[in-house]
Amino acid sequence: MAVGTFPGERASLGHKATSSFSSVTSTHTQRPLSRPSNLYRPLFGEIIPLCDLYSIANVVVFPSSPSSSQTPFQPNPQQNRNGNAGARSAPPSPFIEALQNIGLGSPSWSASAISVFTIILPATDGYVTRSDFLKLRLQDFPYKILRTYEPLRPLQKYSATCPAPGPVTSEHDLATLVESAAGVVQWEDLPTSVSFVDLEVYRTRLAEELRDRLHNAPWLSSTPISRKRVALIRGRPNITAGGPVYRAAKALGLDLVIVDEEGHWLQADTEENKMHREAFLVTDMTEDSGVVDRIIQSIVNYPLPIHGVFTLSDNFFVAVAQVAEALGLPASPVSAFETSVDKYRSRLLQNVPGQTARVSSVRELESLLSSGSHQQAEFTPRFPLIVKPTKGWSSECVSKVNNLDDLATAVQKATSRHGSAAVIEPFFDGPEMDVNFVLLDGEILFSEIADEPPCDADSSAATVHSTFSPEALTLPSVLPAEEQDIAKSTLRDILVNLGFCTGVFHVEARMVNSTSEYRKQDGVVDLVRKHAVLMSESGVECKLIEINARPPGYRVSVPTRHTYGVDYFAAHMLAAVGDKSRLRLTTRPYSHVLGGNTNDSTRGGQYWSRLVYIPAPVAGTVQWPYKLPPCEELKRRRPDLADKIVLGVDYCVPGDKVELFTDGARTYVAHLLVMSRESRRDAIILGEEVQKAFSIDIEVPASSGTEVSDGETDVDANVEGSK
Repeated sequence: MAVGTFPGERASLGHKATSSFSSVTSTHTQRPLSRPSNLYRPLFGEIIPLCDLYSIANVVVFPSSPSSSQTPFQPNPQQNRNGNAGARSAPPSPFIEALQNIGLGSPSWSASAISVFTIILPATDGYVTRSDFLKLRLQDFPYKILRTYEPLRPLQKYSATCPAPGPVTSEHDLATLVESAAGVVQWEDLPTSVSFVDLEVYRTRLAEELRDRLHNAPWLSSTPISRKRVALIRGRPNITAGGPVYRAAKALGLDLVIVDEEGHWLQADTEENKMHREAFLVTDMTEDSGVVDRIIQSIVNYPLPIHGVFTLSDNFFVAVAQVAEALGLPASPVSAFETSVDKYRSRLLQNVPGQTARVSSVRELESLLSSGSHQQAEFTPRFPLIVKPTKGWSSECVSKVNNLDDLATAVQKATSRHGSAAVIEPFFDGPEMDVNFVLLDGEILFSEIADEPPCDADSSAATVHSTFSPEALTLPSVLPAEEQDIAKSTLRDILVNLGFCTGVFHVEARMVNSTSEYRKQDGVVDLVRKHAVLMSESGVECKLIEINARPPGYRVSVPTRHTYGVDYFAAHMLAAVGDKSRLRLTTRPYSHVLGGNTNDSTRGGQYWSRLVYIPAPVAGTVQWPYKLPPCEELKRRRPDLADKIVLGVDYCVPGDKVELFTDGARTYVAHLLVMSRESRRDAIILGEEVQKAFSIDIEVPASSGTEVSDGETDVDANVEGSK
């Protein structure tokens, strides 16, 4: 990014800092600074109080003095045999040496660029809550970061250095700040052609952006943090899905133990696996009446204390809650999980009399419709309806039914999955959304709403075979603030009344009678205000679709971590071990205000983001004709999109077999997250462009053509809660 193009003009952080810089640099325009250690690379350092929690030291290193052509900071090679310098040599720079000692700077400094460093200095002593805190808070920074230095270990005590605000005139003092810093950032060099006015603007905006990311987010705890151990029941299926969990545990100083089947990829005691977990406890995970006792036995037999248990696998929620209850570990009540995993019982939390039923077979459906049962005699189908398994995930085997003829087809599909019954419930018309919460004793520490645009089954032309598989997510939500408040209060109350008071929860819902609707406007489909004549006179309601008592799946958690700076996996593990203090500290979003909107509904996001799902275009065998993963190939082919793609994740490798559908849900081959600092509309357009430009080569078997299949796929592990 060019200096002077930082988005969002705002008032300067302080005139004192600005004026002091101007006075020093104006001197530099007349003559090189003359301190001995800066003979060839003059620099300027300044301490700026960023907020109550942090000060920063910004250091600007200017190009070499024109009076010398030798390599900066190196002895002059032009010496005679008697050791006398043929030209004046530059003594070592303490500041530069300190930078190079921590791996920053460069062994060959450019003589034609301006280097900028920021030293992060917490204002008080404390204990490290998370060792990669700076990396998390500075991700996707508008100015390019070359390197980041974070020397702090998780849980260690940090002693604060509190220098006085103002210019730093001693390189030895700057070197001391580097050595005692909580973190140091090296920014991309600036060209020497930049004016001092633009350089001053750059420094001011740099400090403003750092303030928005750090001012409400303590890195340190005022009290010591005890080291704890947490058990993950069922490890993740691969490093892509598991990496965010393992990295978060390591950064938090949590010792992670995996409980899973023989043959899991994390079982072997390799050096790489030891980086991800402390131990692997081989356990028979067959889902029968004895699985809880087997998990308990594995944990009890482990020689070190385990302070919490958790799972990210939907079909093990109840079992893990029973394990926690038996061992006296922190967890929500078993009864809460039993309700949340049963779609019929959770539907009854907002029951619509006469429109909800549960059947275990088509024959039972026929009996219900012909004569009714003593339990469901009032059931009268009102179309459209939704039919789905009482036990399921990721929109598997969920059908929209518009007529009586298709009802049996939908029930047959739903009851064939997991051997569970089918729930028949109303279809709630309105914008669908993901509402995510981090709760502590019923208090909302953090919540966000992501808008889910209409899917195939939302169409007026949808059939019983159409799917509810998501196509994209857009953050932050553009629903009116009052409707977002209704959604959050309604769903939070449902969670707490069930007994879910502490933890991370991923709830799916719809806004009925919303004042907004999805409509194409200026070529873009997005939520817009309804025309007055179409607005319902009924009150706006938030209708629950389902409760997932866990973070969103890894691909849906990614946008939150990047957009808001909140890591759901970290929060989930801290809740599991009962670390309430750190749970509160690690759920602070950024303080950005998007588009000048001071409404709290958009506060905290550093940009608008769009998560794009890439479904398999055909069934067949994956190929990589360009020898590059498709996401990487897309960025190389379309450099105009590359810097807008925050990340791209491919799910398959050459040779993988993919189907169009997996258990009634679309099979995905990748997801990409795009961002825009300009507008939500721009983020949506970028997402659509990325989706169109994405290319994957799938070889279709000659005998099958492009026939739709409901077979299994090697691509996506839906059972692991991918949404």
